[in-house]
Amino acid sequence: MKIAAFCGSFRKKGNTATALARILKGASDAGAETELFFLGDYEIKPCRGCKVCEQTHQCIIKDDMGPIHQAIEQCDAIVVGTPTYYGDITGLFKNYVDRNYPFIEVVAKDNQSKELVFGSILKKVKPGMMVAVSGGMGEEIFGCHRKVVRYHFNDINAYLYKELLLPFTTWTEFDEHHEKWDEAYALGQVLVSRVLEGDHPRVINEIS
Repeated sequence: MKIAAFCGSFRKKGNTATALARILKGASDAGAETELFFLGDYEIKPCRGCKVCEQTHQCIIKDDMGPIHQAIEQCDAIVVGTPTYYGDITGLFKNYVDRNYPFIEVVAKDNQSKELVFGSILKKVKPGMMVAVSGGMGEEIFGCHRKVVRYHFNDINAYLYKELLLPFTTWTEFDEHHEKWDEAYALGQVLVSRVLEGDHPRVINEIS
């Protein structure tokens, strides 16, 4: 069993990275093979909106997205994490999300209602987790993060199974003294159990 995590922060010892590592520690101790990808280590150019990948399911941009796409295809579960910049996800994380567009499949397109329904070309359904961190804002700010992650997960045939929300980290860093430290470890073990259970739901997004 493989679990891949993607960190949308450049800080390798920051709260987001620490939370992801803690979840993966729980998963690893439960028997999973885990890998943490620091997106800042990769050249991820912005999406050009050319839409070539809608037909080919291949991106024409030459950069470091190849290993990331491969990890997403091969993993049995996914964990993503991002800090909050100006009330939203980071630019680094947004580039990563946008560049996974080659995995989408347009299931339906209604010219009259202007409704688009997106699925994924990936066949294996996988559970996903989101880590959202905010320095000076409460959990209400994470609605933006959740919306983007749900769309991203839809495109890669994943679903948002659990969340770890860490507000106000300017005052309380995420470390072994944090009230959610043990919860993060437990989430990693829960994720392994979820993969083993199977019978995953399938959700297709309608975007208008």
